[in-house]
Amino acid sequence: MDKLSNLIKITFVTILFFLIFDFFFGKKILKKAGIIYLEELLRVPNKNYSYSFQQNINTDFAVWGNNYYKLCTDSRGFKFNCKDKEKKNYNIAFIGDSFTEGIGLPYEKTFVGKLKEKKNLDVVNLGVASYSAEIYLQKIKYLISKNIISFNHLIIGIDLTDLEDDWARRETIILKKSINKNLKSKKFNLKKFLAQYFPSTYLILRRVNWYIKIHITENENVEHLDYKKNKASWSYIKNYENLYSKIENQISIMNKLQIFLEQNNIKMSLLIYPHQASIKFDKKNSLYKKIWKNYCINKCFKFIDAYSIFFDEIRNNSKNDLMKKYFINGDAHFNENGNELIYKILYKNLENNHEQ
Repeated sequence: MDKLSNLIKITFVTILFFLIFDFFFGKKILKKAGIIYLEELLRVPNKNYSYSFQQNINTDFAVWGNNYYKLCTDSRGFKFNCKDKEKKNYNIAFIGDSFTEGIGLPYEKTFVGKLKEKKNLDVVNLGVASYSAEIYLQKIKYLISKNIISFNHLIIGIDLTDLEDDWARRETIILKKSINKNLKSKKFNLKKFLAQYFPSTYLILRRVNWYIKIHITENENVEHLDYKKNKASWSYIKNYENLYSKIENQISIMNKLQIFLEQNNIKMSLLIYPHQASIKFDKKNSLYKKIWKNYCINKCFKFIDAYSIFFDEIRNNSKNDLMKKYFINGDAHFNENGNELIYKILYKNLENNHEQ
């Protein structure tokens, strides 16, 4: 009993000592190792459009999941290939969430980066993780109105998760209007707190979590593959809560963006693509696809369907094999193969159009 008690005390003191050491020296140690860009700290508030990437990042050690990857951003906080000079005028701008950002991958391996290189176009990627239509509108209006950049064509990666993200942002706005302005409505973010103050501890915990998820539980309990919990489920679940109100809310925001683009002589195209849950539970002619295909009639320059091709491949592959082929192991996002497939669809849709 005494041995167990002593072991517990030693363990507690060791952990406490490590946490204190991490609090004071963790950032310095990680900086010396080059690991200075934990995912939760890559993005910073932006007073004009909610948030964006930090400016002037140049690292080989951005952290996503269990991997490091090269990440560069320019002085405006746009992800790029680390070598191009900044420009003001572009042929095509992309905006979207983490799928458009190309999370976990260097720029060259994302569908935006591949299109830029193969088509030799001036392309800018404005996408950042967890963006949705509300921020697309804010960011595009700000960048164009302030003459920060210009482009002829905007391609919007309208993600399945945007529906819930826009609704959550709507609810936040309503909440802020209904409470005293002096009250703080922001929720405590444990991940960001650990990344900020105990970075080495957070990095270790994150790696352990990913190891368990990939090698022990084999993705059995991850939210992005849960039938109901994943944010792509609205497209296939019957009687989804407030579905039509959420769709109307998102379309209303997209209409504002479409009108703004039209007034500035900018073409608008929509890009759709599946989540793993779509492949596992949904169908080729999904509600998601129907909504945006119908929306694009008389409004879009192009409706770019990078959704259906994944379902065409199911004829010759199992759903699990398809997910392993195109998505990061243990994660919801496309790997390089998935980005390559999206790029090919983009190229095919744009090959007969000269974006000058």
